Amino acid sequence: MIELRNVSKSFGAVPAVADFSLKIESGAFFVLAGPSGCGKSTVLRMINALIFPDKGQIEVRGQDVRTMEPEKLRRGIGYVIQSAGLFPHWTVADNILAVPRLLKWSPPECAARLDALVGLLRVDPALLNRYPRQLSGGQQQRIGVARALAADPDIVLMDEPFAALDPVSRLVLQDELRGIHARSGKTIVFVTHDMDEAVRLATGMAVMNGGLLIQAGSPASILLAPVDDFVRDFLGAESLQLRLLDLVPVRTLMKPGKKGATETIAAGASLKNALNLMLACRRSSLGVADESGARLGEIHLNDIVARRDGG
Repeated sequence: MIELRNVSKSFGAVPAVADFSLKIESGAFFVLAGPSGCGKSTVLRMINALIFPDKGQIEVRGQDVRTMEPEKLRRGIGYVIQSAGLFPHWTVADNILAVPRLLKWSPPECAARLDALVGLLRVDPALLNRYPRQLSGGQQQRIGVARALAADPDIVLMDEPFAALDPVSRLVLQDELRGIHARSGKTIVFVTHDMDEAVRLATGMAVMNGGLLIQAGSPASILLAPVDDFVRDFLGAESLQLRLLDLVPVRTLMKPGKKGATETIAAGASLKNALNLMLACRRSSLGVADESGARLGEIHLNDIVARRDGG
């Protein structure tokens, strides 16, 4: 779906990306992670033909981006940036429908898509006639995601979209984005320097530093076998075992039965979520429920600790 071959890009004398090769399969939720200034955003902008590489080749859907009309390429790719990038003089509804209208969708098609996105991203319909300045940061970012999805692109690029949000809004949007990916099968390329966010969202991940690709693979493979001290330290050497808990759903350690735990957690939540909830509630066990809220069983603190200690 997306492939970069020996790509290099410099700005003046400063190399931003050097001899970078990476293949992102269709349907992946692929995270580019690394410290600020390592070249993550430059890679994203080259995929979208906002800038072109000095050397190397980039293919999207099997076609070299240099051979494509840039505007046509971009209209077929959703793009979300940290500040949402909404047009300040347009209403929320007009911002969301910007690309469908450029693509000459009919008014009924636009109206149907707007309704679908309002439901998908839980946008309050009362916001649709407001302007971006009248929204909170979290609301603006939610509208930015809706706009990126409006034309139903198969590829969505996201450049640290949640970095400026408060922790609660950030977790909510992460969960919704993960659900959208699971249901839609879209290819998402997501830039972040937050390793908790990277591990929580990614099906595949690349760690960058100084414009170089240092290590790529599944989050689990990178957490279990960092290729060098930089990757180990960037992942948080003392936090690796805890981050691995983010990759394991509660259902894997659930014990069936309906006993006495009053606090509940979803079966699809991570073991790290369960551990955090136990600490917050001062409980040594939690009830486990399915999506409808029906009780399935329990999970116990001792089992999570044994899993962490035993890898």
